[in-house]
Amino acid sequence: MNAPFDFAVENYVLGPATWYRVGGPARLALFPRSADEAVPAYRWMVSQPGRRLVLGKGSNVLISDAGFPGIVLMTEHLDNLAALGGDRYVVESGLELDRLVCDVVLPNNYEGTGAWAGIPGSVGGAMFMNAGTVNGATCDFLESADLVTRDGVKTVAVDKTQCGYRQQSFCGGDDLILRGTFKFTRSDKDQRAIYDHYIQRRREKQPQGHCCGSVFKNPPGDHAGRLIEVCGLKGARRGGAVISEIHANFIMNDNGATFQDILYLINLCKARVREQFGMDLHEEVRVIE
Repeated sequence: MNAPFDFAVENYVLGPATWYRVGGPARLALFPRSADEAVPAYRWMVSQPGRRLVLGKGSNVLISDAGFPGIVLMTEHLDNLAALGGDRYVVESGLELDRLVCDVVLPNNYEGTGAWAGIPGSVGGAMFMNAGTVNGATCDFLESADLVTRDGVKTVAVDKTQCGYRQQSFCGGDDLILRGTFKFTRSDKDQRAIYDHYIQRRREKQPQGHCCGSVFKNPPGDHAGRLIEVCGLKGARRGGAVISEIHANFIMNDNGATFQDILYLINLCKARVREQFGMDLHEEVRVIE
């Protein structure tokens, strides 16, 4: 495949670009260095036959060892951040979410630390999945999103009716998020202290290592980790993958796990919880085969 860009890489191995460190090569990867390059790259990508994928920091994906038989657009170089005044900021999708927290939220003592502290990944990924915690989510601060779609470049106003638990309806699965405009509110609480508290809590309560964070969404009124733990699955292992002894909603790449190792444990958790509780767990991680 001859891409008309000097930022195209053939047979690009995706594993090192993901937090799981799992995944084979993409047939072609595009690395636009700016929004001006990303728009034509996206338009060209969707004009080609076969599958396509937009990938940020790879913190919430599990990619097959066989790779991805299509085109991947990587947003990692879209990392500009600019203040607009009035506590509003425009943030490109490839910026690391923790940079937004540390460079904007904390220095200005804005609300939002509790929602984002310690969450890995890119701003675009956080927008796409409405990432957050029990203390808030990305859409709480998002005014609008600039998207590239099959119909062209457009700005979409965002409100709470378009956002839910780890989901949103303003951006389709085949769209590219270029940037978001965020509006923050100054807090009367010390956001640095809140940040330090949640970072320490994550270190104590969540395992450290190669994983995607929470594998499953929490069912209404319960926690996926609790259900998996009650099923006796903490420490269950398949090849190089293991269900964490620290938090059962984390499946770790402990020692050279394969895609199939991790997928086996995902399906084991779903089957056992369904059998014991009559409840279906739904993945938070995107499984890409």
